Amino acid sequence: MSSPNGPGQGSESNEEPVTDRDRRRNPRVSVPWPASVEDSGGRLVTGEVIDVSLSGMKLRVTSSVAVGESVKLRVTLPDNGGEFEILVDVVRRDAGGISVDFAGLPVGAADRLKAFVPTWDLRRRADRVRIELPLQIEGHAGTTKGRTVDLSAVGARVATDERLTPGDMIAVKLNPEDGQGPMRIPAVVWEADARGAVLVFANLGVSDFVRLRSYIHSLLARRG
Repeated sequence: MSSPNGPGQGSESNEEPVTDRDRRRNPRVSVPWPASVEDSGGRLVTGEVIDVSLSGMKLRVTSSVAVGESVKLRVTLPDNGGEFEILVDVVRRDAGGISVDFAGLPVGAADRLKAFVPTWDLRRRADRVRIELPLQIEGHAGTTKGRTVDLSAVGARVATDERLTPGDMIAVKLNPEDGQGPMRIPAVVWEADARGAVLVFANLGVSDFVRLRSYIHSLLARRG
């Protein structure tokens, strides 16, 4: 298997630093989604997504495409989400594969990705309400209990019995007081300290998103 770096394209010269601001604006989540890349000459290679945000993806592929080249990207989304296809620009290369930029991502394509990718900007803009709901958090380190401090349709600030680890994928079990029963929501731990953590919901289905949004709006209406 040949290296994805061609002559004069070492990873050192093509890597660009990722700032904290970039990470906060569009935090990435690790995903094992199948993917393929087709270059301008019609050459097609298959691989998988390493991580994804609303600003771009990193892919594990052996394509010889150059930085700055436009390629056709096809990704198979999880949970019967279908195939996602878009023209993107290659912005980085290293020994592990390539990174592509979603500049100018069409609205329809962005909406499809939002169900699978946590976004910090989305959480900042979403309506939030201060409310205490008991919850249980499941992660690779075990299970811990806690409560919400505030809640939105895309994330929550929580207080927990055990300290969480930023970057971890977890599952949150809570029961909104809307008469529809408990929910189990995948999430990413965005920030954490001794007092609790900020969670960004990931892979949130449309029905769960609509339910949470309606619940938040009903609480805000009662308090308004």
